[in-house]
Parts: sequence; structure tokens; C-alpha cells
Amino acid sequence: MKNVFKKLFCIFSLAFLFLPVFFSEKALADSGAPGSDSGIHWQDYKVKRLGVLTGTLMEDAAARYFPDCEYLYYNNYPDCNSALLAGKIDAYLGDEPNLKTMHAENPEIDYIHDRITSQDYSFAFRKNDEKSAALCEELNEFLKKIRTDGTLQEIDDIWMGVDEEKKTVPMDDLSGEKGTIHVITTSTDMPWSYIKDGKNVGYDIDLVVRFCRDRGYALDLGDVDFSARIPAIQSGKYDFTTDMNVTPERSEEVLFSDPTSSGGIVLAVPAKSLSSFTENLASPKEAEYKTFDELNGKTISMLNGAPFESLISSKVKSAKEYTYFTSLADMILGIKTHKTDAGFMNNAVAELAANRDDELALFPINLGETTFGFGFAKDDSRIEEWQAAYDRIPESTKDALWKKWTGADESVKTVPVQDWPGKNGTVTVATGDALQPMSYVGTGGEVLGLDVEMLLLIAKDLDVHVEFIPLDLSAVLSSIGSGKADIISGSLVVTDERKESLNFIEYLPAYYVLIVRSASTAGRTEDNTFLGSLKESFEKTFIREDRYKLFISGILTTLIITSLSIVFGTILGFLIYMLCRNGNKAANAFAVFFVWLVQGMPMVVLLMILYYIIFAKSQLSGTAVAIIGFTLVFGSGVFGMLKSGVGAIDKGQTEAAFALGYGDIHSFFRIILPQAVPHFLPAFKSSIVSLVKATAIVGYIAVQDLTKMGDIVRGRTYEAFFPLIAVAVIYFILGGLLTFIVGHIETGIDPKKRNREDILKGVNTHD
Repeated sequence: MKNVFKKLFCIFSLAFLFLPVFFSEKALADSGAPGSDSGIHWQDYKVKRLGVLTGTLMEDAAARYFPDCEYLYYNNYPDCNSALLAGKIDAYLGDEPNLKTMHAENPEIDYIHDRITSQDYSFAFRKNDEKSAALCEELNEFLKKIRTDGTLQEIDDIWMGVDEEKKTVPMDDLSGEKGTIHVITTSTDMPWSYIKDGKNVGYDIDLVVRFCRDRGYALDLGDVDFSARIPAIQSGKYDFTTDMNVTPERSEEVLFSDPTSSGGIVLAVPAKSLSSFTENLASPKEAEYKTFDELNGKTISMLNGAPFESLISSKVKSAKEYTYFTSLADMILGIKTHKTDAGFMNNAVAELAANRDDELALFPINLGETTFGFGFAKDDSRIEEWQAAYDRIPESTKDALWKKWTGADESVKTVPVQDWPGKNGTVTVATGDALQPMSYVGTGGEVLGLDVEMLLLIAKDLDVHVEFIPLDLSAVLSSIGSGKADIISGSLVVTDERKESLNFIEYLPAYYVLIVRSASTAGRTEDNTFLGSLKESFEKTFIREDRYKLFISGILTTLIITSLSIVFGTILGFLIYMLCRNGNKAANAFAVFFVWLVQGMPMVVLLMILYYIIFAKSQLSGTAVAIIGFTLVFGSGVFGMLKSGVGAIDKGQTEAAFALGYGDIHSFFRIILPQAVPHFLPAFKSSIVSLVKATAIVGYIAVQDLTKMGDIVRGRTYEAFFPLIAVAVIYFILGGLLTFIVGHIETGIDPKKRNREDILKGVNTHD
């Protein structure tokens, strides 16, 4: 019955799904996958139905390592993910960096960390071409330079990290003094190349833009499915393609640059839980779960950058699964809405959450003791004076700070103004941006928290100014190694592993704890699961990152291609018919060949021939080529319609027109054509609807139309429902609007469908 209501809801929603188009957050987690701590290898995973990306190295890997599987082929990662989550396949092969990103974006999609193969990723250029070879060498020089100065590592930190604010690729300052380079990519290939906020971003795009900026080039980006990249550069239309796996077979076809990164093929699987287990902390409120055994079969969550699965699994023997959140607020919301059952955190964060929200409680057993710390580089001698300054802070002040920041009174939570001279310089502190109460960004953009105030007290004692850089936790942990910060803070707990690379000022005791729902709210259930997921899917598809703008852009592109193809195709078909009308043998032979050639060829093949062969050397955009291709197809259809429409008119009509003194042209336009139009207009309307739907394939030639934009959104959200349904509804509406317009034209010219008053308008009927 529930499924019936779901289907009914979907059906009644269809007509309204286009409305949201007009209204107006990536973390990488290596833990939690089956191969991370459990020791599972890809050979251990039972795969019957294996997903394979068409035109990639995955096809060879499938045949070599999974010979007994049933293969199902897909064009892109979003399609693979949809099939995996729908249970149509058991697993699929993918590149490790891509799957890291996908797992972070959607924990339901996981992968076995044991690599099946390892290889380099490089940019590919045309082979046996002097210009391409020179450009490849120029790129290799640039790669050598940025490896040496740390820029390549910076790019890796950005796109393999979790700070979404840094994930932008400004292109406005590209000079173009040395001309334009044309690069082909696939915009559903996170983290390498994808669309965010309506703009091309990603590891590869960032690298290419930095290269262009350094060498004085302008940049033109094209977008096709992966399998079309090599043909795109071989055609000469593009100079090179973004990253792909380097293989001997591909090396025979293209010239590869030096490696830009490395990775390997891994096995993507539905998210699997690792085993889990856990000692005591009193909670002021009764918790829904009170023992570790009660957490068996439950979902336990952590923040990205804080992988403690082994610690949890030593207490909870069989957790249902581990999930990961990019922010504390999201994880707490997940607990309250029953998306997860417990959240792993330190006692400071947990106490604040429990104090502020009656629906939350501390799990009554802690998982271990440690300390909070401020991190310094191993070779930084300043830690000694900072430690001495911390030791001079009275214990009563430290206790007061703890109560202040873990309490529920928000009015007292302010930090001191840096009004001291700062004669001893400035230090940069990377700190957490959403880790209340230790370190977070306030509503006015200021950095607040217990860690922040404690550091300011030390800085005042040392007469040093502090510049705080708020970051995601995982980015904080890597900021010292990259030279971006002198000190790191923000709810950092000291571990043996962290001590290997950092020195710490250990300033307060800390406990590993779990936060769960309070017993008083345990009986509550989450809102209707289907409606709740529908609402979330809607927000991710249209609202988040203003993705509705992508659909608007796709609609405009589709309308431009369709409208211009109708106009130009009608003109072309009419001109060809006029040339053939009186039996000209050459014209008729050409028309027959033209119609046979165009209508006998699959539209996608025609477009690719036009784009990659006929117009390969030209600077015509994919949109222009699409208009040309659909103009040819529509024109051939109009030619056939005119032949059949005019053929339905009795020859006596022409003879009568001649008898009345009309010439050939006048008789055709005045007598024959008006009578023929009603005969072929119904077919004309049907052709328009077919044309609108046929434009869905233009993504093959780097056009970001409505369908392509839907794919891009699916690649970002891993949602299938709203992107696909919205695209379908919009196509339906576009076809209906164009048909409505043509229908009005038909009514205006068909005497049988016009009002008598309109026909006789201006005629004196009283004489």
C-alpha cells in the first residue's frame, strides 16, 4: 500500500516539478569502507553483476579480474551509482579518487580500499603533431615547476580535501596573449571535473587554469562523455583532454603528459558496516541506549577527518554501519531525525549539545580518555614559551572558561578583543569552523570558542597577535604540513598517531563519548521517510548551490537549438522543394540523396561526424554544430512534407490558375501552397515534438543542454528522482508550448478551422 501511495504521489507531482526551477556543501573519508580496517579484499567480495564504465580501462579490468561476472555497461558514474543503490548491480569498477569523493558525498556508496590495479593519470594530446608535442612539453615544464614549489600539493589539498569554500576556479584573469587552448573534459567526473554553482571546477580544471594563467593562454572548455574524449582531440578540434588512465593501448593513440596524479581501480560497493564495541560517563539525562550491546545493529556516525572506527569497534561488536558528516550540526540533526543512532565526538562538544537540546543525551559509558591540545610543528621552538604562558593561567580561569563555553547561555559567549600592541609579531592559527564549543564561526563571521579564548589569553601574555583561519577539521589537521598555519586548534584530541607528526600543548582532559537521543524522545519516529527524503532530494537538486540555474541554462540552450533548427530547417526544406518542384533532374537527384543520407543515419552519429570530422578544424561551438545537424534533419522532413502536401492538391488547380493568368510562381504561392499547408501541418507539429526530444543527445558534442544539466546535477547529488523527472517534465512542457504555437498558426490558415467572421473580415457582405 505504501508503494502505491508513493507512485500516486509521484504521478500527481509531475505537473508541478518544473516550478522549482524558477525559485530561489566534500569530504574525503578513507575510513568506513569494507577494506579500511576489516581486512576485506576485492577478491573476497562476491560479485555477480558488475557495472562497467563504457570506453574506459574498467572494461579490460573487468574481463581480466572478474571473468565470470555478468557485465552491465554505463556511460558515467551517476548512472553507476543509481544502479548500485537500486540493486541492479552488486558492484562496479571505478577510479579510487572519484570513489573517495562519492563516498564522502554519499556514505551509501563505498569502496574496497584494496586496489585492483595502480596507475598514473595524465593529460592526453594529439600524437604525431608538432603543435601538440610542444604544448605537451610546455605543460610538463609547468608540472615540474609546481611539483617543486608545492603548488601541485596545494591543488591536491583543495580538491581532495573538505573545504568547499576553496573549491573555486577563477578564470577571469586569463590574458589570452598567447592565444586560446581548447581542452575537452567530462563535467560529471568528480573530483577531477564537474559543475559547481554553474561553473566548471575540479582538480583538472584548476590545474589547467593555473597553466593557462602562468603561460598566458585563454581557455575554452568542451564537455563530452568519457568515451568521446580521445576522438575529440584526434579530430583536431581540441588540443588536449583532462586526466585519464595511462595504458599501453591508449599510448598508441595519444601522447600523454607527465603524470598529474596517481591512483588505481577499486571496487565500488554498497556501504558496508565494520564491526564495533565500548566504558562510562554519567549523563544528566537518561539516554535511549545505555549499553554497548544495545548499539549492536545501530548506525554510528563520525565527522570527516576523525576516523575512530577501530576504537568504536573495540566496544560495539556489530554496528549496522558507520556514516560520516562534514559538520557537527549535520551529525546532530541526523541523530534527531533517526538517520543515525549515535554520534562519536569529544566530551566538550557532546556536553554542549546535550545541555542545549532536550532531545539529546550523553551515552553513559565513555570510550576512553585523552586530552585536548594545540598543535605545533615538530621543529617549532615557540611551543615552549606558549606552554609556559598557558601554565601561568589560573586554574579557576580555566574552569570558568569550560563552564562558559559548554553552557547553554549564548549571551556570554564572546572572546577578548586583541587590544594589546602585538610587539612580538603575529601567529596564524588554523582552527575548526563548526566545532562548538571549542571553535566555530559566529553569525557575524567572527571566530568563537573555548580554544579561541584560551589562545587569546596566551597571546596577550606573550604580546602576540593571532590571525585565526577557520577550516574544516580535516583541513585543520593538514594546514601545518602545508605551511598555511603556525598552530592548529579546534576541539583537537591528542592521539599517539598525531604525536608522530606534531607537538602539543595539552591543556584540558578529554573523553571520547557518544551522543544519542534522550529516552524521553526515543518513542518518537521520524517524519514520513518518503516525504522526508523527497524534500531533501528537492533541496539538493534545485536549491543547494543554486542548481536551479543549471536547469534554466539547459532550458535556454535546448530552446535555442530547437527554435533555430525549426526555422532554418523549414527554410532549407522549402528551398530544396522549390528547386525540385518542376522536375529538375539534378535537383531531384540531389534531394533524393540528401534525404536518404540524412534520414538514414542515426542522429547521434550525424552530430558526431559534423562535430569531430566535418567541422573539426573550425571554431564552431557544439551548439552551432547541433543547430546545423538538426537543421539538416528537420529540413529533410519538411521537404518530404511539402512533396506529400502539394501532391494531395488536384492538378486542375494549377491549370485553373494558369487559365486565370497567374504565372507559375504566383499560382504556387496564391493557389497551391495555401491548400497544401493544412495537409502537412499535423506532421509538422509531430516533427517539432520529435525534434525537442531528439535534442537530448547533444551532450555528445560538448553542449550543456537540459539533459546534460540533469546529468551534472545527478553527478553532484547522486539523486535520480528529481533530476530525471524534472528533465522529463520540462521536455514535455517545451514540446507542448511549441505545438501550441504551431496549432494556432494552423488555425489561422485553415479555412475549416477559422471563424466565419474572421474569414469575411473586411468583406462587404450586404451588397
